[in-house]
Amino acid sequence: MSNDNTHNQIHWFPGHMMKAIKAIETKLPIIDVAIEILDARAPLATRSTLLDRLLEKKVRIVVLNKVDLADSNITKDWVTYFENRGCAVLLARSLTSKMKPQLLALITSLMEEQVAKQRTKGIVNPKIKVLIMGLPNTGKSTFINNLLQRKVTQTANTPGVTRGQQWVKLNPMIDLLDSPGILPPKMDDNRVTMILVLIKAIPVKHLFLEQMANFALIFLLTNYYERLMKYYEISFEVNDINETTLLQYFTLLAQKYHLKVANVGDNTHRAMNFFINDLQSGKLGLISFEIAPK
Repeated sequence: MSNDNTHNQIHWFPGHMMKAIKAIETKLPIIDVAIEILDARAPLATRSTLLDRLLEKKVRIVVLNKVDLADSNITKDWVTYFENRGCAVLLARSLTSKMKPQLLALITSLMEEQVAKQRTKGIVNPKIKVLIMGLPNTGKSTFINNLLQRKVTQTANTPGVTRGQQWVKLNPMIDLLDSPGILPPKMDDNRVTMILVLIKAIPVKHLFLEQMANFALIFLLTNYYERLMKYYEISFEVNDINETTLLQYFTLLAQKYHLKVANVGDNTHRAMNFFINDLQSGKLGLISFEIAPK
């Protein structure tokens, strides 16, 4: 990776992801409904643009997952955004366990006309084939397991756990095809990359700590300043945000929480880790990293 922060690019496209896209393409002719699991805190960053083009003509459902971690006012705007683009929208909490009735009702409603057509053709037991997909760590496997109230797919708090495709029966009519989490082959938008790292969709080892911490601090200073002030009680001149003032903030944070080690530089690194952990664990409140385009 380049040391130039402004031109950092991540090429992170494991072989299983390319195979997954090809496998999905082969299944598309029989797929009726496509469900996308997106992180409600960053719906556009967690969409696969590769799959978006493939699924244009399918019935689409967007599940905004982890709404309990997102800014609720911003989530409302995202619901409108996706509905205006022809997608049905379902909201889900991080560890929800009651989504099956809602999802089945939604699929049945969306497919009512197509099912009726199958019956007029003499098909006694119509079938609905549903594809479910999501970027790594958007909560797709947890969502499926909660739908069925049993562990069908492996879950973990790290990207890339689900590797193969598998069919799961939701009810006698609806079959669900799970697919591995897929990322774009190249992410050259630094903002998107940082967001994906902060919501743990990309392994942290791919990025520098300073980049992550500075991006997160600038974002919170710009969008959630009062929240930041209330929690840490460290003032910041928002009209003068630069590398020096950001470093000063982390230095003050290290002092405030007595993060003392022998090396001064390590103190600020500990403060950065401390800050990122607070953000990711929800201690800084409900935060959305993207607002819906108008």
